[in-house]
Amino acid sequence: MAYNNISGSVLLPNELLKVEGISSGIVSGNLSTSDGAEVINVPRVANATNNAIVTNVDGNANTLTCETNLTFDGDTLNVTGEITASTGLSASYLMGDGSRLTGISAGGGGNANAQGPLGALQFRDDAGAGTISGSNNLIFNNNILQIAGGLKLNRRSTTSTITASISDYYIGTDTTSGILSIRLPDATNLLDGQTYVVKDEAGTASTNNVTILASGSQTIDGQNSVILESPFASIQLYCNGTNKYFIT
Repeated sequence: MAYNNISGSVLLPNELLKVEGISSGIVSGNLSTSDGAEVINVPRVANATNNAIVTNVDGNANTLTCETNLTFDGDTLNVTGEITASTGLSASYLMGDGSRLTGISAGGGGNANAQGPLGALQFRDDAGAGTISGSNNLIFNNNILQIAGGLKLNRRSTTSTITASISDYYIGTDTTSGILSIRLPDATNLLDGQTYVVKDEAGTASTNNVTILASGSQTIDGQNSVILESPFASIQLYCNGTNKYFIT
């Protein structure tokens, strides 16, 4: 087969036509000096954008475009819009508040829904990570918490003057060695309805009193303080979350 080498500048006609009687023909060469804009049947990218992923348009093999809402810089894939998957989506972790996630499993065993009866609180049911369940012994429904079992509240004991913390509930006192005071926190640091129970656990309040003091000018049933002065005496207080405590 023979062919000719051409060097120098070559001027082509407006059109390359197929020669009659020749079943096929190939034109080859270096198009480095051309952008190929007028060459047909060669895919050409539209809307060139840095880091944009190229996609097909309308199922046309010769029409490609850069998606500005879908970019990848080599480390991070950025999507502006929605992502759908027909099977699954996996990741080491997902960022966001999860407010629009649906179909989330309640446990690690393929459970598709929350466990237990209506209103059952969900909690980890064993040492396995990600496994939660619900119980008919712990129900929250219509703003009512139902507990079919025991209730454990925080207890703190003291033999000296302290300031109650916001996490205290029961405060047991022992005044065997002398009088003491329980100072209540500023009511603004507590929730409306938060409760304390103070108890003379040693039975020595008649000898060495227990004084409960409100913060600053705040009051307990209109007084700045109350005193436990009988053996094994106790007092239960609740707060309005603003400036007052009340005795129940």
